[in-house]
Amino acid sequence: MFHKICKRLVLSNWTIVPKVKYQNFVISDVLSQMERACEKFCAVPRVPPHKVSIIGAGSDVGRIAALFLKQQKVIKKLILYDEEPGNRVLGVANDIAYMDTSPEVEVYQGRTCLNNALHDSDVVLICGGEFVKPPSCCTLDRDLFFKNMELVRVASIASARFCPYAVIAVQTPPVDCNFALCMHTLKIAGTYDKRRVLGVNAINSMRANQLFSSLTGSDPSASHTPVVCGTGRCTRVPVFSKNKAGNFPQTQVECLTKLVREADEIICKVKCNNEQGHLSIGFSTARFVTCIMKGLMEKPTFIDSALVEQGDPKKCYDMNVCATPVTIGKGGIVEYAVPTLNDMETKLLQESKCDLQDMLNLGRCYAVGDEYYLHTCKTCYYCTPSKPCEVCASKNQSKPK
Repeated sequence: MFHKICKRLVLSNWTIVPKVKYQNFVISDVLSQMERACEKFCAVPRVPPHKVSIIGAGSDVGRIAALFLKQQKVIKKLILYDEEPGNRVLGVANDIAYMDTSPEVEVYQGRTCLNNALHDSDVVLICGGEFVKPPSCCTLDRDLFFKNMELVRVASIASARFCPYAVIAVQTPPVDCNFALCMHTLKIAGTYDKRRVLGVNAINSMRANQLFSSLTGSDPSASHTPVVCGTGRCTRVPVFSKNKAGNFPQTQVECLTKLVREADEIICKVKCNNEQGHLSIGFSTARFVTCIMKGLMEKPTFIDSALVEQGDPKKCYDMNVCATPVTIGKGGIVEYAVPTLNDMETKLLQESKCDLQDMLNLGRCYAVGDEYYLHTCKTCYYCTPSKPCEVCASKNQSKPK
C-alpha cells in the first residue's frame, strides 16, 4: 500500500514511472510498519497475502527450505526469521533476494521482531533447532526435545497472538514431541484448530518412495508411499503394501522398512561434516509447505503423510493423533486418508503406539505444566516394592544365568 501511494504522488507530478509487477527486495522494519499503518485506513477488501513465515530460517534446514520456497509462484511474501545471531539470517535473506523469482523476501532477527515476522501469515513453518550429530546418533528423542522445546513453545505462543488463523507446520525435531507441545500450547491460548496444525513427516514418506522405486525401477515422483503412526525413529511405519509390495519377498519388505526407520543413523555415519541429511530434509519440507499453500490458495492438494489430530480416531487404528495422508483445502485439512495395513504393518504399528503416546505425553506435559511420567505401557501395573510382578519374576527366572 505504501508503494502504491508513492507511485500516485509521483504520477501526479506528470512523471512517468514504469509499472512493476513483482517486487523483490529485503524490506526494512520501518517500511513494514508504515505499510501496516496504511492498511488500517484502506477501504479495499483484504485478500490473502500468500505469506509464508519460516521460524528458524538461519538453520541448515531453514536455509534449504527458503531456497526452494523462493521459487514457488504461489508464495508472494517469504519471511525469514531467526533468533540466534550466529545463524546470520540477514545474510541468508540478502543472498536469496537476488534470485529473480516472484516472491518478496523479508527478514527479521531477534525475538523483538517476531510479531512483525508472523503478522498476517498464511503458513508458519517452525524448523531448525538442534539435530543429532555424530558420534551421538543414538541420542534419545527425549534429550533432543529438551534442547528444542523453547523454540517451538515461543513460536506457538507468538503464532496464537499474531496469526491465529495460520496453518502451522512443525518440523523441529523430535516432531512427535514438538507437535504435541504446539497443539496444547495453542489450546491454552484458545486458537487451536486441528485442521491447521500439522507435524511435517515429508522426509519419511519421500525416503520410502525413493527406496521402493529403486527396488522396482519405477518413477519415484509417481509413487506415493504413506508413513503412518509417528515421525520418530521408533514410531514411523511405512506402508509399502499400498504400492503392491506384497509381491516381493517378506525379507525385502522388512529390509525396506528397516532402512526407512534407520535412515537418520545411516546418514549420520556416512557424512563426515557433523550434520544430518539436511539437503533432503529441507527439500521435502519445502515441498510440504508448497502443498499447503496450493491447497489454501488454489485447489485441494494431497500430502503423503502428516502428523495430525484425526477427525475420527476409530477409523484411524483407534489413535487420536496419528500420521496419515491428508488433503489440504480452504481453511486447512479437509480430508483424512487412512491406508489399510497388512499383518506385518499392523504388528509394527501396535509396537510403535506405545512410543508415540509417550512422546506425545512428554510434549503435552511441558505445554500444560504437568509432571511428566513414563507411559504406562512402558511400566508394569503390578510392580510394587512389597509385591513383585509375577510376569517380571517369571521372566527373570527364565533368563539364563
